[in-house]
Parts: sequence; C-alpha cells; structure tokens
Amino acid sequence: MESKNNYRTLSITLIFLSLFSFFLGFYLDENSSGGGDFLGDWIFAWPNLQIFLNNNILDAINHENLLTNRTPLLYILHKLFNPFAESEIGYRSSVFILSLVTPILFYFCLKQKFKKKDKLLIALTASLILLSPYFRTSSYWGLEENYGVISLLLTFIFLNLFLENKNENSFKIYLQLFFITFFSSICIYFDQKLLIIPIICFITIITCKKKIKLKIFLIFNYFILSLPYIYLINLWGGIFPTDLTESRNLGNKLYFDHIGYTATIIAFYFFPVLFFKTDNLLTLIKEFFTKKTNYYLILIFILYIFFLIFLSYLTQENSLNISVTLGKGVVHKLSYILFENNLIRQLFVYLAFIISWIIILIFIGSNIRDGLILLYFFIFPIFTLPLLQEYFDPLIIIMIFTFFSSKIFITYKNVITLYAYMSIFLIGSNIYYYNLLN
Repeated sequence: MESKNNYRTLSITLIFLSLFSFFLGFYLDENSSGGGDFLGDWIFAWPNLQIFLNNNILDAINHENLLTNRTPLLYILHKLFNPFAESEIGYRSSVFILSLVTPILFYFCLKQKFKKKDKLLIALTASLILLSPYFRTSSYWGLEENYGVISLLLTFIFLNLFLENKNENSFKIYLQLFFITFFSSICIYFDQKLLIIPIICFITIITCKKKIKLKIFLIFNYFILSLPYIYLINLWGGIFPTDLTESRNLGNKLYFDHIGYTATIIAFYFFPVLFFKTDNLLTLIKEFFTKKTNYYLILIFILYIFFLIFLSYLTQENSLNISVTLGKGVVHKLSYILFENNLIRQLFVYLAFIISWIIILIFIGSNIRDGLILLYFFIFPIFTLPLLQEYFDPLIIIMIFTFFSSKIFITYKNVITLYAYMSIFLIGSNIYYYNLLN
C-alpha cells in the first residue's frame, strides 16, 4: 500500500512538472527540435499566414509566395476563426493554448483503450506528449504538425464509439461515422503523412460486421471529403505548391538510405515500450530468437545494407549521405557527436540499422496488423527529402497507445520509466540545438 501511495505521489509530481515545463518552454521561446525560433520554420509560417490574412482565400491559395508542404486548411481556419492571428504573439499564444487540447484528448483515448486502469495512471501516460520536443516546438512557434495530431486523436475516439455502438439503425451511429470520416480526412489536410489514419479507419470499418449501408455511407463521405484536395492537386500540379514540389524532387528520386534511418527513429520510441509488453524483457528476446522466421527477416535487412554499400560503389556516392547533417534522426546526430572519422560513422550507423530492425521485430512480434501499419511508415520516407524525426515524434508514441493493437501493459513503473526516457531526450535535444544554433 505504501509503495502504491509513493507511486501516486510521484505521478502527481511528474504531471505537474510536465505542465510546468510546457508553459516554461513557451515563456523561454524554447527550440528543442531545431525548427523553432524566429529564424526557423517561423520564417515560413508567419508569411504564409499573412498571405491569407491579406488576401481572399482563392488568391492566397494561388499566391506565388505561398511556401508550404501541407494544404492551406490551417491558414484558412486561422483567417476565419482566430481573432488573435493579426499579431505574432497573439498567433503564437493561440496555437499554444489550442495545443493543450492534445494531452486532454490523448487522456480520453487512453481511457477508451485501457478501461480498467485508474485515472491517475492514464493522466500520467497522457502527459508524456508534453515532453515531445517536436510537439513543444510546434506549440510554441505556430507550426502545423499539432493539428494533425489533434485530428488523429478525435478520429480514434469516434472510431471506438462507432465500433462499440450496437444500435446500427440509430442517428447516433451515422453521426459517429461522419465524424470518423471527417476527422480522419482532415488528418491529411493538416499533414499528408497521416494518410495512414483514414486507411486504418476504412479497412477497419469495411471489414467489421456492421451493416452494408453504413459502409456505403463511409465510402460516400470519403469521396466527398476528398474533392477539395483533388481540386488543390489539380490547381498546384502536385500535392504541394509547384515550386516546393520541384525543389523537393518529389517523385524524381528514391532515398533508399531513409529505410534504415526510419528504422532507427522508430526503434528509438519502441525500445522503452518493450518493457510494457512483458515483465521479463530477457524472456521476450529469447523467444524472438527461437523463431526461424525472424532470422530470415534479419537477413533481409542485412542484404538491404549490402545493397546500400553496392549502391555507393555503383554511383560513386555515399548512399548514406553521411555528410548531410539535416534530419535523419537521433542516431545520425549521435554519429556526428561521437565520431569524427566518416568511415567509423558509417559503420556505427549500419550497426544501428540492424539493432533498430531487431528492436522493431521484437516489438511487432507476430502482429500482422501493426506490421502493415509500420510498413507504411517505412515506405513514405523513401520519397521524402529531408527525412526528419519530427515526422515520427510524437506520432509513434501516440500510435503505440492508440491504433496499434500489440498488447501492452501500462503500470506506474513502466510509465515513469518512459517518462524519464522522454525527459532525457527532451533535455538532450535542447542542449544539442542550443549548442548548434548559438
């Protein structure tokens, strides 16, 4: 009993510290992901907003100076509904306050999935999102990522309500289905990489045992909600404004090294959650290596690394782009901090690729559904330049606790351990970017 009370007292303290640090970060103009500050992504976000504030919507969408890799929905909403968008501090403050909705929604998602867990443990788990360097930077500097996260969480809530609703003839179930399609669709409007969310919803509902008329209603809604984006693609000649599409070589080149870097980024978040899967991690690892299939999967990844080496020889270029410091995640940054020799860096990164792949395989286990979701996260980076860790943070942590179906057990001990892990990452990110940019 005393031990449980100690855990509860510590949990309340940690939740308070999360909130306090989140507000303190805004006050101090924190830039924990490198993309914040007045010389970071703000130099694109604020001018884009001005274009919409000073022009009608159609002219703004076609404006020659509009520079964004997402749809203009965010700026349209601020133009129409945000009375504080006229000033820099007003705009930043309103985005910061709105971002506070995210841990609240995350709390309700966790309550749906872990129904028997006490509210304090769920609140502590939800507070983890406040430790994400990328969530914090987006909150402080009026950036775009958090709106997609909010839409994702709302989608998860309504999807669960829909699946649990046994009355298939009620108005309520149609309303729930509408909200699923609406929020999952605007996930894409806020952030294209969240295409996986409507895909998950579509497959889940189409394959469930609900009546066919509900599934027809689902298809109709998705068709209608896709029309504005189809219009934008036709208008821009691509999924971004034309100039940005061309500058990113979208569709013109494949970045195979990004598969490995993606593995290191995802494994970075999977590793601490391995402790949520079992009381004995060593047993989990032993079970993994008793299955012959896993050796074949590891061999495939080793062959992929040999392919990268062969690609380097064939093109007489470093297929890892090891000299490029932009993006590629925490392991790539560590290789620069730890080693000066380029060859040693490459060996370190290749080894990290293999270890990360094993961590991912251990986490996924035999869960085919989660494996297919994860496959999506490996495919889209092949076409993306640059590859940034912000594409996966805090998304992977949120997906683990919501849409992923791999069985995990949340306890005070596990969540506090993950809290410490995320706190160290946040502190390290702040130190790294402070030294880099000052």
